[in-house]
Amino acid sequence: MSGDEEDMVSNPMISAMGSLITRTENAVEETPNIDDPTGSIGEGPAWTGSKARQIHDDYLSPNADPVRSALNNLVDDVQTRQGELDPEVTEETARIMRNDLAHG
Repeated sequence: MSGDEEDMVSNPMISAMGSLITRTENAVEETPNIDDPTGSIGEGPAWTGSKARQIHDDYLSPNADPVRSALNNLVDDVQTRQGELDPEVTEETARIMRNDLAHG
């Protein structure tokens, strides 16, 4: 091997992203359906009165779709990013990545 060549090793970021995917899947699974709480406010049984309807109409209902969409796309976004990573990196790069992951 010449002095310019470096040994390549598995990209540690790939396994870190795999762990992130698992944590993300768990978080999405544990997040309650946003439609249930927003649907029970206003005309529903949770809160009654004009203040409850105002909070529902002004804050909860308009944010239900963006939150649902973000949660549904979160795992795919992480998987897409993981697929963009180089499967192998130099030993030095891997060392830096592991250090960043440990202290990040």
